[in-house]
Amino acid sequence: MPFIENHARLLHFLGAPFTPFYALGTSVRNKMYDSGRLPSTRFPFPVICVGNLCAGGSGKTPATEYLVRLLSPFFHVGVVSRGYGRATGHDFLAEEGMDASQIGDEPMQYLSKFGQGLPHGFSLYLAAGRAQGIARLKRLRPECDLVVLDDAFQHRAVRAGLDILLTEYDKPYFNDHLLPWGNLREGRRQAARARIIVVTKCPEDLGEPERRRFLAACRPLPHQQVYFSRIEYEKADFSKDIVLFTGIARPESLERHLRAQGFHVLRHFRFGDHHAYTRKDLQSVAEACRQASERKKEVTLLTTEKDRARLFRNPAMQALDGWPVNVLPIRMKFLFDEGGKFDRQILQFVESYEKFK
Repeated sequence: MPFIENHARLLHFLGAPFTPFYALGTSVRNKMYDSGRLPSTRFPFPVICVGNLCAGGSGKTPATEYLVRLLSPFFHVGVVSRGYGRATGHDFLAEEGMDASQIGDEPMQYLSKFGQGLPHGFSLYLAAGRAQGIARLKRLRPECDLVVLDDAFQHRAVRAGLDILLTEYDKPYFNDHLLPWGNLREGRRQAARARIIVVTKCPEDLGEPERRRFLAACRPLPHQQVYFSRIEYEKADFSKDIVLFTGIARPESLERHLRAQGFHVLRHFRFGDHHAYTRKDLQSVAEACRQASERKKEVTLLTTEKDRARLFRNPAMQALDGWPVNVLPIRMKFLFDEGGKFDRQILQFVESYEKFK
Protein backbone atom coordinates (compact mmCIF):
# COMPACT_ATOMS: atom_id res chain seq x y z
CA MET A 1 0.00 0.00 0.00
CA PRO A 2 1.36 3.48 -0.80
CA PHE A 3 0.44 4.60 2.73
CA ILE A 4 2.64 1.92 4.31
CA GLU A 5 5.56 2.70 1.99
CA ASN A 6 5.30 6.47 2.51
CA HIS A 7 5.00 6.00 6.28
CA ALA A 8 8.17 3.88 6.30
CA ARG A 9 10.07 6.48 4.28
CA LEU A 10 8.94 9.22 6.67
CA LEU A 11 10.13 7.23 9.69
CA HIS A 12 13.52 6.67 8.05
CA PHE A 13 13.81 10.40 7.31
CA LEU A 14 12.83 11.48 10.81
CA GLY A 15 15.13 8.92 12.39
CA ALA A 16 18.18 9.79 10.29
CA PRO A 17 19.81 12.06 12.94
CA PHE A 18 19.92 9.11 15.35
CA THR A 19 21.80 6.82 12.95
CA PRO A 20 25.29 7.76 14.26
CA PHE A 21 24.26 6.76 17.79
CA TYR A 22 22.91 3.43 16.53
CA ALA A 23 26.12 2.91 14.55
CA LEU A 24 28.22 3.56 17.66
CA GLY A 25 26.19 1.11 19.73
CA THR A 26 26.38 -1.74 17.20
CA SER A 27 30.08 -1.11 16.59
CA VAL A 28 30.95 -1.26 20.29
CA ARG A 29 28.87 -4.41 20.73
CA ASN A 30 30.57 -6.22 17.84
CA LYS A 31 34.03 -5.18 18.99
CA MET A 32 33.29 -6.62 22.42
CA TYR A 33 32.34 -9.93 20.84
CA ASP A 34 35.40 -9.84 18.57
CA SER A 35 37.70 -9.21 21.53
CA GLY A 36 36.08 -11.86 23.72
CA ARG A 37 34.82 -9.39 26.32
CA LEU A 38 31.31 -10.64 25.55
CA PRO A 39 31.14 -14.45 25.59
CA SER A 40 30.15 -16.41 22.50
CA THR A 41 29.27 -20.10 22.90
CA ARG A 42 30.41 -22.72 20.41
CA PHE A 43 28.78 -26.14 20.51
CA PRO A 44 30.43 -29.54 19.82
CA PHE A 45 27.93 -30.34 17.07
CA PRO A 46 26.98 -28.58 13.82
CA VAL A 47 25.15 -25.26 14.17
CA ILE A 48 24.10 -23.43 11.01
CA CYS A 49 22.95 -19.82 11.29
CA VAL A 50 20.55 -18.37 8.69
CA GLY A 51 20.08 -14.62 8.81
CA ASN A 52 20.47 -11.23 7.21
CA LEU A 53 21.78 -7.76 7.97
CA CYS A 54 18.58 -5.90 7.19
CA ALA A 55 15.36 -5.63 9.14
CA GLY A 56 12.53 -7.42 7.34
CA GLY A 57 12.19 -10.37 5.05
CA SER A 58 15.03 -11.63 2.87
CA GLY A 59 13.77 -15.16 2.37
CA LYS A 60 14.92 -16.69 5.66
CA THR A 61 11.95 -19.04 5.96
CA PRO A 62 12.40 -20.69 2.52
CA ALA A 63 16.14 -20.94 3.19
CA THR A 64 15.59 -22.63 6.55
CA GLU A 65 13.09 -25.02 4.98
CA TYR A 66 15.60 -25.81 2.23
CA LEU A 67 18.21 -26.80 4.82
CA VAL A 68 15.75 -28.98 6.72
CA ARG A 69 14.79 -30.81 3.52
CA LEU A 70 18.44 -31.23 2.55
CA LEU A 71 19.62 -32.57 5.90
CA SER A 72 16.61 -34.51 7.20
CA PRO A 73 17.26 -37.67 5.11
CA PHE A 74 20.49 -38.14 7.07
CA PHE A 75 20.13 -36.41 10.45
CA HIS A 76 17.70 -35.41 13.17
CA VAL A 77 17.41 -31.68 12.49
CA GLY A 78 16.59 -29.14 15.19
CA VAL A 79 15.49 -25.56 14.51
CA VAL A 80 15.80 -22.86 17.16
CA SER A 81 13.73 -19.74 16.55
CA ARG A 82 12.71 -16.69 18.49
CA GLY A 83 9.12 -17.06 17.34
CA TYR A 84 8.41 -13.43 16.51
CA GLY A 85 4.98 -12.23 17.59
CA ARG A 86 4.14 -15.16 19.87
CA ALA A 87 2.14 -14.46 23.01
CA THR A 88 4.19 -16.88 25.13
CA GLY A 89 7.17 -15.34 26.88
CA HIS A 90 9.00 -18.46 28.06
CA ASP A 91 11.22 -20.91 26.16
CA PHE A 92 9.84 -24.32 25.27
CA LEU A 93 9.82 -27.22 22.84
CA ALA A 94 7.08 -26.89 20.21
CA GLU A 95 4.59 -29.75 19.99
CA GLU A 96 1.88 -30.84 17.58
CA GLY A 97 -1.38 -29.01 18.16
CA MET A 98 0.17 -25.66 19.04
CA ASP A 99 -0.78 -22.60 17.01
CA ALA A 100 0.89 -19.41 15.79
CA SER A 101 -0.20 -17.40 18.83
CA GLN A 102 1.91 -19.75 20.94
CA ILE A 103 4.96 -20.22 18.73
CA GLY A 104 4.85 -17.54 15.99
CA ASP A 105 3.90 -17.76 12.31
CA GLU A 106 7.21 -18.93 10.82
CA PRO A 107 7.75 -21.66 13.44
CA MET A 108 4.13 -22.69 12.89
CA GLN A 109 4.95 -23.14 9.22
CA TYR A 110 7.97 -25.33 10.12
CA LEU A 111 5.93 -27.39 12.56
CA SER A 112 3.10 -28.01 10.10
CA LYS A 113 5.54 -29.12 7.39
CA PHE A 114 8.15 -31.05 9.36
CA GLY A 115 6.57 -31.94 12.69
CA GLN A 116 5.90 -35.47 11.56
CA GLY A 117 7.18 -37.75 8.86
CA LEU A 118 10.87 -36.85 8.59
CA PRO A 119 12.99 -40.02 8.52
CA HIS A 120 15.28 -39.11 11.43
CA GLY A 121 12.96 -36.74 13.29
CA PHE A 122 12.57 -32.99 13.67
CA SER A 123 12.60 -30.72 16.72
CA LEU A 124 11.60 -27.07 17.06
CA TYR A 125 12.56 -25.00 20.09
CA LEU A 126 11.34 -21.47 20.84
CA ALA A 127 13.85 -19.28 22.65
CA ALA A 128 14.69 -15.59 22.84
CA GLY A 129 18.26 -16.47 23.83
CA ARG A 130 19.72 -18.66 21.09
CA ALA A 131 22.62 -20.12 23.13
CA GLN A 132 20.33 -21.15 25.96
CA GLY A 133 17.79 -22.46 23.47
CA ILE A 134 20.32 -24.71 21.75
CA ALA A 135 21.55 -26.12 25.06
CA ARG A 136 18.01 -26.82 26.28
CA LEU A 137 16.97 -28.39 22.98
CA LYS A 138 19.96 -30.75 23.15
CA ARG A 139 19.06 -31.75 26.71
CA LEU A 140 15.45 -32.44 25.78
CA ARG A 141 16.28 -34.09 22.46
CA PRO A 142 19.73 -35.71 22.79
CA GLU A 143 19.12 -37.48 19.49
CA CYS A 144 19.21 -34.10 17.72
CA ASP A 145 22.29 -34.17 15.47
CA LEU A 146 22.47 -30.55 14.38
CA VAL A 147 20.73 -27.19 14.81
CA VAL A 148 19.62 -24.58 12.30
CA LEU A 149 19.28 -21.10 13.81
CA ASP A 150 16.48 -19.10 12.21
CA ASP A 151 17.16 -15.34 11.89
CA ALA A 152 20.18 -15.23 14.18
CA PHE A 153 23.02 -13.59 12.25
CA GLN A 154 23.07 -10.68 14.70
CA HIS A 155 22.84 -12.95 17.77
CA ARG A 156 26.53 -13.32 18.48
CA ALA A 157 26.11 -15.05 21.83
CA VAL A 158 26.26 -18.18 19.67
CA ARG A 159 29.32 -18.84 17.53
CA ALA A 160 27.79 -20.87 14.74
CA GLY A 161 29.96 -23.27 12.81
CA LEU A 162 28.52 -21.93 9.56
CA ASP A 163 26.94 -18.52 8.97
CA ILE A 164 24.70 -18.07 5.92
CA LEU A 165 23.90 -14.45 5.07
CA LEU A 166 20.87 -13.74 2.88
CA THR A 167 20.49 -10.55 0.85
CA GLU A 168 17.82 -9.59 -1.66
CA TYR A 169 18.87 -9.03 -5.27
CA ASP A 170 16.88 -5.77 -5.57
CA LYS A 171 17.84 -4.52 -2.09
CA PRO A 172 21.36 -5.77 -1.31
CA TYR A 173 22.95 -4.96 2.02
CA PHE A 174 25.90 -3.15 0.39
CA ASN A 175 23.54 -0.47 -1.00
CA ASP A 176 21.74 0.02 2.32
CA HIS A 177 22.36 2.07 5.47
CA LEU A 178 22.06 1.51 9.19
CA LEU A 179 18.81 1.97 11.03
CA PRO A 180 16.95 4.23 11.34
CA TRP A 181 18.13 5.95 8.15
CA GLY A 182 18.21 2.64 6.28
CA ASN A 183 17.22 -0.95 7.07
CA LEU A 184 20.49 -2.47 8.28
CA ARG A 185 20.61 -3.87 11.82
CA GLU A 186 24.42 -4.01 11.64
CA GLY A 187 27.09 -2.33 9.54
CA ARG A 188 27.94 -3.68 6.09
CA ARG A 189 31.36 -4.88 7.27
CA GLN A 190 29.69 -7.49 9.47
CA ALA A 191 28.90 -9.44 6.29
CA ALA A 192 32.51 -10.66 6.55
CA ARG A 193 31.40 -13.11 9.28
CA ALA A 194 29.43 -15.14 6.72
CA ARG A 195 31.01 -18.04 4.90
CA ILE A 196 28.07 -18.26 2.49
CA ILE A 197 26.11 -15.38 0.94
CA VAL A 198 22.85 -16.29 -0.77
CA VAL A 199 21.34 -13.67 -3.04
CA THR A 200 17.59 -14.19 -2.80
CA LYS A 201 14.55 -13.24 -4.89
CA CYS A 202 16.56 -12.96 -8.09
CA PRO A 203 14.74 -12.57 -11.43
CA GLU A 204 14.08 -15.92 -13.03
CA ASP A 205 15.90 -14.83 -16.20
CA LEU A 206 18.97 -13.43 -14.43
CA GLY A 207 21.87 -13.64 -16.86
CA GLU A 208 25.62 -14.00 -16.50
CA PRO A 209 26.35 -10.27 -17.11
CA GLU A 210 23.99 -9.28 -14.27
CA ARG A 211 25.53 -11.94 -12.05
CA ARG A 212 29.03 -10.58 -12.67
CA ARG A 213 27.91 -6.99 -11.99
CA PHE A 214 26.35 -8.04 -8.68
CA LEU A 215 29.50 -9.88 -7.61
CA ALA A 216 31.64 -6.87 -8.51
CA ALA A 217 29.45 -4.67 -6.31
CA CYS A 218 29.27 -7.23 -3.51
CA ARG A 219 33.04 -7.86 -3.43
CA PRO A 220 32.99 -11.16 -1.53
CA LEU A 221 36.03 -12.04 0.53
CA PRO A 222 38.24 -15.02 -0.35
CA HIS A 223 36.57 -17.26 2.24
CA GLN A 224 33.06 -16.47 0.97
CA GLN A 225 30.99 -18.35 -1.59
CA VAL A 226 28.11 -16.47 -3.23
CA TYR A 227 25.03 -18.26 -4.57
CA PHE A 228 22.09 -16.83 -6.49
CA SER A 229 18.54 -18.02 -5.88
CA ARG A 230 14.94 -17.22 -6.70
CA ILE A 231 11.52 -18.03 -5.31
CA GLU A 232 9.91 -20.97 -7.06
CA TYR A 233 6.12 -21.13 -6.82
CA GLU A 234 4.18 -24.35 -7.07
CA LYS A 235 1.86 -24.64 -10.02
CA ALA A 236 -1.45 -22.92 -9.32
CA ASP A 237 -4.64 -24.87 -9.79
CA PHE A 238 -7.40 -22.37 -9.16
CA SER A 239 -9.44 -19.72 -10.96
CA LYS A 240 -7.76 -16.76 -12.63
CA ASP A 241 -9.59 -14.07 -10.64
CA ILE A 242 -7.98 -13.56 -7.23
CA VAL A 243 -8.61 -11.66 -4.03
CA LEU A 244 -5.25 -11.59 -2.27
CA PHE A 245 -4.41 -10.75 1.34
CA THR A 246 -0.88 -10.74 2.75
CA GLY A 247 0.85 -9.89 6.01
CA ILE A 248 4.49 -10.26 4.98
CA ALA A 249 7.34 -7.79 4.59
CA ARG A 250 7.42 -7.45 0.81
CA PRO A 251 4.61 -9.18 -1.11
CA GLU A 252 5.37 -7.51 -4.43
CA SER A 253 7.12 -10.57 -5.84
CA LEU A 254 4.02 -12.72 -5.27
CA GLU A 255 1.77 -10.23 -7.01
CA ARG A 256 4.21 -9.93 -9.93
CA HIS A 257 4.33 -13.71 -10.26
CA LEU A 258 0.54 -13.98 -10.31
CA ARG A 259 0.18 -11.32 -12.97
CA ALA A 260 2.98 -12.88 -15.06
CA GLN A 261 1.12 -16.20 -14.95
CA GLY A 262 -2.04 -14.59 -16.28
CA PHE A 263 -3.95 -14.24 -13.01
CA HIS A 264 -6.07 -11.17 -12.30
CA VAL A 265 -5.52 -9.72 -8.82
CA LEU A 266 -8.87 -8.04 -8.31
CA ARG A 267 -7.98 -6.77 -4.84
CA HIS A 268 -4.88 -6.98 -2.68
CA PHE A 269 -5.28 -6.41 1.06
CA ARG A 270 -1.74 -5.63 2.12
CA PHE A 271 -1.13 -5.75 5.88
CA GLY A 272 2.11 -5.26 7.80
CA ASP A 273 4.62 -8.05 8.39
CA HIS A 274 3.49 -10.59 11.02
CA HIS A 275 0.07 -8.91 11.12
CA ALA A 276 -2.32 -10.27 13.76
CA TYR A 277 -5.55 -10.69 11.82
CA THR A 278 -8.76 -9.45 13.41
CA ARG A 279 -12.35 -10.25 12.65
CA LYS A 280 -12.73 -6.82 11.05
CA ASP A 281 -9.76 -7.48 8.71
CA LEU A 282 -11.22 -10.74 7.46
CA GLN A 283 -14.72 -9.30 7.17
CA SER A 284 -13.32 -6.79 4.69
CA VAL A 285 -11.62 -9.60 2.78
CA ALA A 286 -14.82 -11.66 2.69
CA GLU A 287 -16.83 -8.67 1.49
CA ALA A 288 -14.38 -8.15 -1.38
CA CYS A 289 -14.82 -11.81 -2.33
CA ARG A 290 -18.59 -11.49 -2.29
CA GLN A 291 -18.52 -8.37 -4.43
CA ALA A 292 -16.11 -9.96 -6.89
CA SER A 293 -18.19 -13.13 -7.13
CA GLU A 294 -21.19 -11.07 -8.19
CA ARG A 295 -19.21 -9.92 -11.23
CA LYS A 296 -17.18 -13.09 -11.86
CA LYS A 297 -18.20 -16.73 -12.10
CA GLU A 298 -15.48 -17.92 -9.77
CA VAL A 299 -13.14 -16.10 -7.39
CA THR A 300 -10.12 -17.49 -5.51
CA LEU A 301 -9.20 -16.21 -2.07
CA LEU A 302 -5.40 -16.44 -1.78
CA THR A 303 -2.78 -15.77 0.90
CA THR A 304 0.77 -16.86 1.74
CA GLU A 305 1.90 -19.94 3.64
CA LYS A 306 3.07 -17.76 6.52
CA ASP A 307 -0.31 -16.01 6.71
CA ARG A 308 -2.19 -19.28 6.65
CA ALA A 309 -0.01 -20.54 9.51
CA ARG A 310 -0.98 -17.42 11.46
CA LEU A 311 -4.67 -18.08 10.84
CA PHE A 312 -4.58 -21.66 12.16
CA ARG A 313 -7.12 -21.89 15.01
CA ASN A 314 -7.70 -18.12 14.84
CA PRO A 315 -11.33 -17.41 15.80
CA ALA A 316 -11.32 -14.46 13.37
CA MET A 317 -11.42 -17.00 10.54
CA GLN A 318 -15.19 -17.25 11.10
CA ALA A 319 -15.47 -13.78 9.55
CA LEU A 320 -14.53 -15.25 6.17
CA ASP A 321 -18.01 -16.79 6.13
CA GLY A 322 -16.94 -20.05 4.55
CA TRP A 323 -14.63 -18.70 1.85
CA PRO A 324 -11.83 -21.29 1.41
CA VAL A 325 -8.33 -19.91 1.88
CA ASN A 326 -5.83 -21.03 -0.77
CA VAL A 327 -2.05 -20.73 -0.71
CA LEU A 328 0.69 -20.92 -3.31
CA PRO A 329 3.58 -22.83 -1.67
CA ILE A 330 7.09 -21.60 -2.39
CA ARG A 331 10.61 -23.00 -2.32
CA MET A 332 14.07 -21.58 -2.73
CA LYS A 333 15.66 -22.60 -6.04
CA PHE A 334 19.26 -21.92 -7.02
CA LEU A 335 20.22 -20.39 -10.36
CA PHE A 336 23.15 -21.19 -12.65
CA ASP A 337 22.98 -24.88 -11.63
CA GLU A 338 24.52 -23.97 -8.26
CA GLY A 339 22.16 -26.04 -6.12
CA GLY A 340 24.39 -29.11 -6.14
CA LYS A 341 27.44 -27.07 -5.14
CA PHE A 342 25.51 -25.44 -2.29
CA ASP A 343 24.24 -28.82 -1.07
CA ARG A 344 27.75 -30.29 -1.08
CA GLN A 345 29.14 -27.37 0.90
CA ILE A 346 26.47 -27.77 3.57
CA LEU A 347 26.86 -31.54 3.81
CA GLN A 348 30.66 -31.30 3.93
CA PHE A 349 30.40 -28.82 6.80
CA VAL A 350 28.11 -31.13 8.79
CA GLU A 351 30.21 -34.22 8.09
CA SER A 352 33.41 -32.40 9.10
CA TYR A 353 32.42 -32.72 12.76
CA GLU A 354 34.12 -35.54 14.62
CA LYS A 355 30.80 -37.19 15.53
CA PHE A 356 30.00 -37.87 11.90
CA LYS A 357 33.42 -39.10 10.76
